[in-house]
Order: sequence, then structure tokens, then C-alpha cells
Amino acid sequence: MNKKALIPFAVFIAGLCSIIYELLISTTATYFLGDGVRQFSIIIGVYLFSMGIGAFLSKFLKEKPLAFFINVEYLLGFIGGVSVPLLYMLFVYVSPMVLQISCLAIIFVIGLLTGMEVPLLTFALEESNIKDNLSNVLSLDYIGGLIATLIFPFIILPFVGLYYSSLIFGIVNIVLGILLNYTLLKDKKRNSIFGFLAVIALVILVLFGGKLLKVWDQKIYKRPIVLNEQTPYQKIVMTKTQGDVRLYLNRVIQFSSADEHRYHESLVHIPLAMHYNPKRVLILGGGENLASREVLKHSSVQRVDVVDIDSTMFYLAKENKYLKDINDNAAKSEKVNLITEDAFTYLFNNTEKYDVIIADLPDPTNQALARLYSKQFFLMAKRNLKKDGVFVTQSGEIYFSNKVFSCINNTLASVFEDVQPYHTYIPSFGDWGFIIARHDGNDSKVDIKALPKGLKYLNPNQIAQAFIFPQDITIAETKQNTLDNPIILNYFLDEWEKWKVDFEAGTK
Repeated sequence: MNKKALIPFAVFIAGLCSIIYELLISTTATYFLGDGVRQFSIIIGVYLFSMGIGAFLSKFLKEKPLAFFINVEYLLGFIGGVSVPLLYMLFVYVSPMVLQISCLAIIFVIGLLTGMEVPLLTFALEESNIKDNLSNVLSLDYIGGLIATLIFPFIILPFVGLYYSSLIFGIVNIVLGILLNYTLLKDKKRNSIFGFLAVIALVILVLFGGKLLKVWDQKIYKRPIVLNEQTPYQKIVMTKTQGDVRLYLNRVIQFSSADEHRYHESLVHIPLAMHYNPKRVLILGGGENLASREVLKHSSVQRVDVVDIDSTMFYLAKENKYLKDINDNAAKSEKVNLITEDAFTYLFNNTEKYDVIIADLPDPTNQALARLYSKQFFLMAKRNLKKDGVFVTQSGEIYFSNKVFSCINNTLASVFEDVQPYHTYIPSFGDWGFIIARHDGNDSKVDIKALPKGLKYLNPNQIAQAFIFPQDITIAETKQNTLDNPIILNYFLDEWEKWKVDFEAGTK
């Protein structure tokens, strides 16, 4: 490859790799620290700021721009390559504050080096007397960035994963520097030693990646891992200790097989027993099909639509031996219709109405999930209900997350005429809340006779107790959660931080 072609190629690769590092670190920070909007916003801001500093400093490196660019590639490739493995390790051993500072420090250095790349290559182009092609060459930097943003969510994250992606693109960055060094510089040996050492270090991390990830994951989940998959939407982990199978999505526990029946029986049977003849049921979320397992126990039900954004959950529900055993093969029932779609989008586009809608959705830990508890979401749920229909949503832990629970209740009350909160104790989660909502309050009582036989947990006395709350748990005054102002996310993060501090203080 001649010099005229190699430098534009270097600009393209540099633009590609630098954006990949920024996306990798932002995504990793979101997984470990939560609140994706906050993490992406802060990290992008620091990244752009440090790029500006790097561009400014590059003017002091005009004498040997190509040599300095090659050294920048070595450093950038090594730091970008080890960034995700380093953050994985820090997550296990340091506090969230130290982890946050570490993320920002790493992205600052990456941005600083990235900011130097294009100016240094510009100086190199000027030395080479090919200034006429400068605008065309530099446009490749932006094309590289565009391609990075396209391949990251569709190829890199689901098929390669965060850990290996950072190492692979780090190696690509360093190899680019070595290629430039051997093609364009005279003192090849002296300028390539660090590059080769850096590549060797990253290759070792790739070769031992499986073992390292297994050790780190084991320290995080503290139980034997039997499933570990990364999808375009989430990290799915399943653990098994003796007879207890637990499912985690992005490190947040979704159920424990030891007591999930308490949650799913309360979520499903109470609202279905409030409807005189439920035939068509919609489940939003619940891709593991534990809620549909309970719905199928009602003989009147003719069709169950399960809407989940992640098709991998449907595949696991049908094929994973642990989930199949827990959900009683509900995912393969002729009555169950599995729909891979975002719950918000589905409600917006759907025209057929349901007797019962069950929102079995994750807690509002980020902006995307917070919208599934918004006034607009509940309005669409109401539109998708028949006049005598029943809507229910899981509403989180009611003591430590009382403001989140209250916010959901208050937002629902602004949409539906009849809102009834209830709760049940689940050992793996705590005192868990649910809220039923209807168009009106006529006959809004649980028909005990409508409960299916053979339930493990629910009985008439337990149902009566579910609607009675202790004196120290009340519906607090909160703002309504809307798409424009997702206040529930702030409530969740504030209460989670308080709960985490109290828990840590109590366990020292």
C-alpha cells in the first residue's frame, strides 16, 4: 500500500476505533452504574472536551507528525484495548464512585489521544504535498465514526461482547501504527518495539479472556453460572445453586425459582379473578413465560399474547432446560403467541382490545424503562383495554422504594378511574407492590371462585391481606411520570442509593 493510500486508510481506522472505545466505555458504565442517559451524556462530554485539548496540544508535535501519530496509535490502542477489562476488574473491587471516576479518567485519555490524530495526520499530509486531497481524506474520519455507530449495536455488542471488542479494536489500532511505521518511517525497529509489546499484552488478554470473565462473573453473581449471554438489548445471566435457579438481566435479579411463584401468582391471578370472563390476555415483558404459565391455568383464556423486545428470551423460554422446567413449557402452548417488539411500540400500533393486560416489566432503572411507567404508556394501555378490562403492573419494592411505588400509583390514578394497590412478601425481593387499574370501579372485587386450583401461595386470606398495607407504608405525594419528565428514574436512583448505603452500613 503506497503512502498516498495508506494515510487516508489510517484516518478511517482511527475514526472507527475511537468511536468504538467511546461506545464501549459508555455501555460498560451504564451496565455497572445505571442511568444510561447520564452515563452517555457525561462520558461523551468528557470525550469531546479532551479531544479539544488533544487537538490543541498536537500543534507542539509538528516536527515529526507521522512518528508522533504512530506513537499515539500505540498508546490509544493499548489504553482503549484494556479499558473494558480494567473496568470489569474495578467493578468487583472498588466503590461506585471510584468506578465512575475511573471511567471518566479513561475516556479523558482516549479523547486526548484521539484529538491528536487528525491534526497530526494533517501535518503529515502537508509534508507530503497532497493538500489537494485533504478534505477528502479527513472526511474518512467521519465515515469511520458512522460505521462504528452502525456496527456497534448490531454486530459488536451481541456477537463479540464488550470485553473482546475492546481488545480486538485495540489490536487493530496498534497494528495500524506498526503498518505505518514499517511503511513510512526509516527507524523501523526503535518505533515498533512498544507496538509489538502492546499487541502481545492484548493477545494474552484475549487468549485468557474466557477464564478471566468467568472469575469476574463469579465474583459478581456469587453463584455458579449456567447461562451467560449478551444480546443487543441486555446481558442475560442464569445461576443455579442446588435447586434454586435465578435469572439476571443486566445484573438485576428477575426471579428466583425458590419463590417466584409468590410474585407470579400475585401478579396474574388477582387481576384475572377480577374479570368475570377473561379470554384474551396481553403480557408486556415476561419473555421467560412464567406469567403466561399462570395465565394458562384459567380455562376461560383462549389467547395469550406475550410481548418482549428480546427474542433471545423467547428462545430460552422454549429451549433452555431450566426455564422450560420452571415455566411448564408455557412458551410452546398453542394458546401463547410470542411477539418480539417493544412494549411501548406494540401498544401504540395495536388495534385489538384485551380483557386483561399484565405489565411484567423490569424496574425503571434507565430512561428506556422509565417510559414504560409513564402517563402516556398507561393511556395507551387504557386504550388497548376493553371497557370492562383490567390492567395490572408490577410496581417495585414498597418500603425501600416507596416513592417509585407511589409515583406509579399516582400516575395510574391520573389515567384510570379505579386504581387499587396491593402487595405480597417475596423473600428474594422484599415486600413487593402491584397496582390494578380499571376504567371504573364496578364489581372491582376478586372473585375467589375464579381462582384456579392447586396454587402454591394464594388463598382467600392471603388475597384479603394483600390489599391491606401497614401503617408505615403509605402512598407518598409525587409528581406524575411522563415521557417529557421521567421523574420516576430520579426516584428510583435516589432510593436505590439510600437503600444501598443503609444495607452496606447494616452489614459491616
